[in-house]
Amino acid sequence: MRISLKQSPARASLLATLLVVGCVLVARSALVAQTTLPAAPSTAPAATTSVPEEPVVPPISPLDLFWKAGYFIWPLTACSVLSVAIIIERFIALRGSRVIPPDFLPGLRLVYRDPRTDRDRGIQYCEQHDSPLARMIVAGIRRLPRGYDAAEKAIEDAGGNEALKLRQHMRFLYSLGSVATLLGLIGTIWGMIKAFHVASVHGTGHAEELSAGIYVAMVNTFAGLAVAIVVTIFYYFFIGRIEKLVSEMNDAVNEFGRDIGFDASPTDEAAATATL
Repeated sequence: MRISLKQSPARASLLATLLVVGCVLVARSALVAQTTLPAAPSTAPAATTSVPEEPVVPPISPLDLFWKAGYFIWPLTACSVLSVAIIIERFIALRGSRVIPPDFLPGLRLVYRDPRTDRDRGIQYCEQHDSPLARMIVAGIRRLPRGYDAAEKAIEDAGGNEALKLRQHMRFLYSLGSVATLLGLIGTIWGMIKAFHVASVHGTGHAEELSAGIYVAMVNTFAGLAVAIVVTIFYYFFIGRIEKLVSEMNDAVNEFGRDIGFDASPTDEAAATATL
């Protein structure tokens, strides 16, 4: 049971975003250069010259960024909320105690000592202690009367299904990172369109209106990249967690197989399963 890894989401979109950011910085530098006026020479005596006070810049809060980001911040917010919900659900679903209960195999050994007499008890125990590992083992117990090869094949098929269940919602989480990056990019482009529209109509002297468009562009870039980075980190964390759980389930199944005689010779196997 192998789990393939994908490349980091929206690599091309990240490169496009960086190019747009570069354009924004160039436009802003040009705006500052054109709107900055040289200081007029002072005719008053030096003793009476007063130094103007620097304006106090208020701190930027996340709420201020949200309300100034424009239309595309809403789908970005939806992506972030869905991502958080999936991350929490995956943390709960991929707990080791839920996938591989530590007391399952010791309890199974107590009720399933002989495959010929304890088959029904073993099936009942697995159904009462439901887990991915229990569903794999009970599939082998049910097929054991057909021989060890059939039981191993049933366990392998059940293991493939359980691995797919462990990867549930992972594709959707991956896509949310890609979509968030693209939404941040389109929000950046929208902000630049607003800024250049003001420049084309009123000229470059309206610094406040031009800055509003650049503000929208930068906030959308920041929000899109922030969501994509967090989603990507958790995506690969869960992929590694799933691979570890699959490996541990394989080890537990192999241990169970040794207990009931999967490693027996063909002659011993035929004798053990002849009366099942």
